[in-house]
Amino acid sequence: MIGIRLEKVKILWIWIPLAIFSYLLSEFVYLNNLWIPYAIFGWTFYYIGNSLILGTNIKLWMIKKFGKDKAYSIYSLILGLMFMNGGFAITQFVLANQNTFNIPEMVAWTLGIILFIFSFGVKFWSTWISGLDIYYYKNLFLNEKGGKFIQSGPYKTFKNPMYGIGNIYGYVGAIVIQSLEGLIFFGICHLSIYIFYYLIEKPFIKKKEESELEKLSKEFAKEF
Repeated sequence: MIGIRLEKVKILWIWIPLAIFSYLLSEFVYLNNLWIPYAIFGWTFYYIGNSLILGTNIKLWMIKKFGKDKAYSIYSLILGLMFMNGGFAITQFVLANQNTFNIPEMVAWTLGIILFIFSFGVKFWSTWISGLDIYYYKNLFLNEKGGKFIQSGPYKTFKNPMYGIGNIYGYVGAIVIQSLEGLIFFGICHLSIYIFYYLIEKPFIKKKEESELEKLSKEFAKEF
């Protein structure tokens, strides 16, 4: 859920050096107080970059050039780096803006721990039920129908547990360190994933559902 997919062993030799580079870049940002440009980079890389890949013909070009399996492996690698650098960017933003609001430390830690356990638990549970390929937008990248509509687990209570409750743990670092700027920045990131959902992901889901209904209607018409 943070980028590494251990079943894709063939690309680990590429992923590991890139992950190490991302970490060293994050440390360089911290030591040189470059948290603002890195935050812009992390946000742009993930939200704009992923929207461009999944919302334009870039994914079709990749599939045509490399084939479905290899293209998706490459995309998974890129998306993993997006996840990782996005997380690093949020971390650096929080660390650069500590103690900018004031609540008792015990309250901050207690609230942070409760939110993390609950939110990350919902995120992990949602991913476990829907599958890691859904988390990695496989159906959206390959322009294929995803899995069945899920109404079990957290999906019984929450409409979109991955993006909603499941992302609240991203606020925890800012709460514990008491970074108002960190809360605002992650709030922007949280809002951005919903914008991505409504502009890119939801239209795709709706289109596939309509296509499936049309297919079922034609099959029903043939029988009668």
